[in-house]
Amino acid sequence: MQKQAVLVFNPRSGRGKATVRAKNFADLWKEKFGNELGLRPTRSLHDIRVAAKEGAARGDFQIFMGGDGTLSESLQGLAEKLDFRPGIGPIGFLPGGTGNSFLRDFGITTYEQARDRLFEALESESILNVDSAVITYRKLNEDHPEEPGEKTRRIMFNIWGVGLISDITELAIKMRGIGSMNYTVASLVKMLGHKPWTVSGTIDGRPETFRGNMISLHNSRYTGGAMEIAPEVRINDGKLFFLHLHSETRLSLLKSFPSIFKGTHVSNPNVTTEFIKELKLERRRPFLMNVDGELETGWNPEVKIVPNFFKLYMPSSALA
Repeated sequence: MQKQAVLVFNPRSGRGKATVRAKNFADLWKEKFGNELGLRPTRSLHDIRVAAKEGAARGDFQIFMGGDGTLSESLQGLAEKLDFRPGIGPIGFLPGGTGNSFLRDFGITTYEQARDRLFEALESESILNVDSAVITYRKLNEDHPEEPGEKTRRIMFNIWGVGLISDITELAIKMRGIGSMNYTVASLVKMLGHKPWTVSGTIDGRPETFRGNMISLHNSRYTGGAMEIAPEVRINDGKLFFLHLHSETRLSLLKSFPSIFKGTHVSNPNVTTEFIKELKLERRRPFLMNVDGELETGWNPEVKIVPNFFKLYMPSSALA
């Protein structure tokens, strides 16, 4: 690895574990390649995008460490720098804490596994093409909240969702202080108070009216850690896994939602799934959207798969 390499990491990821792991990785890097690895800690989600753009401008080889949100923000920065053209990278990914959902598609659940796979891929020059989706929507209009603002674009490489899934995420973020049970507790609270809603849209140009609890799109198999929500999708198949949960009563919702955690929901009569390439939704108020585990709010989102959007250093044998 001759050119300058930089590890961009979120020092708060994994409750401080990311900083320790960043130093470990830098030490091993020097042992293997003989040159120093630059370390770039970040201060915020916005700063992650700034760091990614800085590295791209210099032509650095960049490795990003953190959870799914950190990795997504890194891709967002690179996408903005290149005007959302496909072919970003190759780059490297490392988990900053206990792991993340996206890397589970490669059988990676620990930092050590990710570290060793990355070194293996670098030494063998093994690079995989990975799809992403581009979300186009109207921002909130601060001067006129009842009207859509300017158009913007956002990258999704793991999950996008509206309805119950974003409501749960919003509460789970507020409950991070209770630890790993926050998502489970938030799910129960939101399901007990949830009412079905109706929204119109199109799937691959086909008009649809959706009534239910949540809609989500997936580019990789796992979300929320080990929840195998899209068991049949692959990160480079050129498709998005569409999921629509439509339980009319709280009792049926409580019975249906656990199947999503287990990956058995594809046979649940209250769940509709299919492979798609594009989804558009619209209504008279903005959507709260779950984008790779973080939240954004906007009007009338359009989500479209972009095959081979970025290149990732990863052994080809790692992708099941």
